Amino acid sequence: MDSDTTVNRAEQLADEQKSAGASRLDDVARAVHGAADELSGEMPQAADFVHAAASRLEQGAGLLRDKSPQELVGHINDFGRRDPLALFGGALVAGFALSRLLKSAAQPTR
Repeated sequence: MDSDTTVNRAEQLADEQKSAGASRLDDVARAVHGAADELSGEMPQAADFVHAAASRLEQGAGLLRDKSPQELVGHINDFGRRDPLALFGGALVAGFALSRLLKSAAQPTR
């Protein structure tokens, strides 16, 4: 395999993973909106906060879908310079979510 083929394959794989990630974020956003809808009767302020978080997830999915991998890295770097604490918190939450996903995938189904 020559280097051009390898680069093309890597770009194709990155695009596939971006699409899969964007779809997953959309699914999570829908679930979070559903949870917010259930909260709205008892805790409307909390429901508004949860809806706002779901909207941010939808924005992230759109960003992931629309940007190239290089643009995404630049966007993350810029965000990290502006708000390193939020970037660290987001990475922590993403790591926790990933560990839960891997843990649930590893458990045998009954």
